[in-house]
Amino acid sequence: MITFEKCLALVFSLMILGQAYLVRRYVGTWLFPACLFGLFWFGFTFFPLTILFWIPVNWLSIGFILLCTTAFSSTALLFDWKTAMKRNLQKPAPATYGSEFLWKVFLLCASLAVFFLLVDWYNQGFSFADLLLRLQDSAIAYASIIYSENIVLPDFVQYGLVSCYLASAIGGILFEASEKKRRWKIVVLSFAPAFFVALAETSKGLMFLSLAFFCAGHWVYRICSGRPILLERQLLRRAIPILLVLCLIFAFAITMRSSQSEDTKENAELIASYAASYCCGHLYAYSDWFSSVTRSARSDTTYEPSHFPIGFYTFMAPYNIAGYHPKMPMGIFDDSYSNGPLISNVYTVFRELLMDFGFFGTLLFMFLSGLMLHYAFYQMLSKPFPAFTSTLYIFMIAAFYNSFLFSLLASKRFYLAFVLLWLVMQVNKNRSSSPGGWAQLRQAPNTDVRISRSFSGERAV
Repeated sequence: MITFEKCLALVFSLMILGQAYLVRRYVGTWLFPACLFGLFWFGFTFFPLTILFWIPVNWLSIGFILLCTTAFSSTALLFDWKTAMKRNLQKPAPATYGSEFLWKVFLLCASLAVFFLLVDWYNQGFSFADLLLRLQDSAIAYASIIYSENIVLPDFVQYGLVSCYLASAIGGILFEASEKKRRWKIVVLSFAPAFFVALAETSKGLMFLSLAFFCAGHWVYRICSGRPILLERQLLRRAIPILLVLCLIFAFAITMRSSQSEDTKENAELIASYAASYCCGHLYAYSDWFSSVTRSARSDTTYEPSHFPIGFYTFMAPYNIAGYHPKMPMGIFDDSYSNGPLISNVYTVFRELLMDFGFFGTLLFMFLSGLMLHYAFYQMLSKPFPAFTSTLYIFMIAAFYNSFLFSLLASKRFYLAFVLLWLVMQVNKNRSSSPGGWAQLRQAPNTDVRISRSFSGERAV
């Protein structure tokens, strides 16, 4: 029975990929909101289901995710994408994305991110000697402070994280808009703050969120240059070293967090459990919660119902700004799911949506979100030098990635980062459009080439 339900869940996961592929065939590119959302949730469901095949899952919970992605994707049929793509090819090459102004803002954001994170490290009682000589002990101690809820987070820490988001996003834009000799500098500066957090605090979330911001910025440049290609073999080969470094730091951070016993076997089991929980726990925890509230399958965990106003979990930040500050646990939910090697209190964005809006309300929310984001993408393709819509696209990708954890719309720093990046993009657009502004532009390699055959060919997808 478990095998049948797991196979059915895998079929639904493949159908999430299938509906994304159908949209890609319809619009001509993978760099499309519906396609990317489908790709993310195919990955967030398929790999946990296959890696931990022996752990039961409620197939209906995966079916509901399929319904949500389909509701989101269906809004793509309401727009004339052929006309929008033609307009995008007729726009001038986006040399503005290689401006000196954008480069200076990037350097400032990367510097501020590292500075604020170092100040926070010192503010928590650690010294630079601890960082250099006792990294593992200090990282474990810092993590203990965080999870014991004794940590003091002043405002400058939030500013550091916002600076990190901006550095990664702008770094992605600048990467292809800059000369090749500068690209490695851009990569290092884009990820340096996140690497520091992963190594010094054993917190890996910022590292992968920074990767999402970087890719989103890179894709904005590609789209606006008439080359909406998800991956190229040449670029993929260059990205392999970066991905290897990310994997090594991820493994190192997990090892530091888990290796607290003298027993090698016990350490290995802890590392495996922690890695499985981090990569796969979200789906099984969500499925168990779904089983409990719908009574569609057995669940051994008792979950508390929502006692908050409608939309609170999804839009926690606006509620907080309006003065509503209920006491919340560190991980949003107090409930902890455990099964075999899995221990997780992360239940994906779909638990938040269902608790906020209910079954049909969540489907309506997904439909309206798809309508808004696809309209914004249509405008991004149609207008030259789109500042607002390109910023929205970047944060959309970050929200898609983060949806396996929680809603980014619940974070105040998400809104602050959005406004700041929008202002940067608008100022960059205005300066580049002024008579003297074009003197500041650095022509990127091949930016004057408009590739109309960008959706075909052996070297791109």
